[in-house]
Amino acid sequence: MTPPVRTLGEFVAEDKIIDWLAGEIGQNHRASAAGAAAVAKRHSLPMHCSTCTATKACCASYVLIRLYEGLVIAHHLKQTGRDTQEQRDQLRARAEAMEAAVVADWATPCLFLDEQERCSVYSVRPTTCAQLYVYTPPEMCVARSSQIKSYTPRQEVESANAVEEAFRERLSLRRKVGRRYFGVLPRMVLVSLEAWDRTDFRDYLRQLSWPTDAEWTARIQR
Repeated sequence: MTPPVRTLGEFVAEDKIIDWLAGEIGQNHRASAAGAAAVAKRHSLPMHCSTCTATKACCASYVLIRLYEGLVIAHHLKQTGRDTQEQRDQLRARAEAMEAAVVADWATPCLFLDEQERCSVYSVRPTTCAQLYVYTPPEMCVARSSQIKSYTPRQEVESANAVEEAFRERLSLRRKVGRRYFGVLPRMVLVSLEAWDRTDFRDYLRQLSWPTDAEWTARIQR
């Protein structure tokens, strides 16, 4: 019997891809918190993030994420009734602005911040956001000081990249030579939403213009 043709949304739900990804992302978040706390204890550094009341400068950063993280956020938006045309238009506009910007100059509040500066997708926030811990006063974050001391999540980044490899295998997304399913936060969420109801989602995702690591590195450093 020929297996049924499924949309991306049906595939990730029926094969419990979202549950698996949420578990992996959650574990990475916990590892980052533990790693940052261990560094703080080892070097007698204060951890300011847990008590920060300053303007959320960290939530105005240029954020790059993996496609699977965008997929989990897209699922959350659908589950909470927030996948609207207005939301997609905002995602597209923000993605285009970020992709055209000089990374170092980007300082725009994330579109997922609510009026109280709280992350409205906090439970499924990307690993880039969850791995950001600083040991210097919040005022430095607001001023984007070069003296900011932050946690470096090397093992967690390796773990997140390993999940990306497994994710592509489970979705049968063959890797384009030298390219990764990676991009700015709003673009990855938008791509996931646009692929959600497609049965040809694999072809749709493969034909998009995915950057090489070298291209991203050049963009970040310019």
